[in-house]
Amino acid sequence: MKHLSLAVASLVMLTGAAGAWAASGGSKINWQSESVTVPGPGSFFKGPNVEIINSNCLMCHSAGFVERQPTMSLASWTVEVTKMQKAFGAPIASADIPTIAQALFSQQAK
Repeated sequence: MKHLSLAVASLVMLTGAAGAWAASGGSKINWQSESVTVPGPGSFFKGPNVEIINSNCLMCHSAGFVERQPTMSLASWTVEVTKMQKAFGAPIASADIPTIAQALFSQQAK
């Protein structure tokens, strides 16, 4: 998934650069190096009853990414997990959504 995102971003950048070159009448483009800091990979969730979120959430997100989300209610976590399943196609069983939401809610309550 990460490699696909990088490939798409690269293609968009090259397309934009080609468009800029064409719009400038084909004159020289001044390329510059840019530096970004990418957060390191997160770890597994820790604590009681984390197996369900380690096996369902970490396929797309690091634990650190999830832990940096704003504090949310159980109802809000339920909406978020449902969105991951329905809108983004996460292979989460519908029957597991309440348990996953509860586990995420409990992680924030620590």
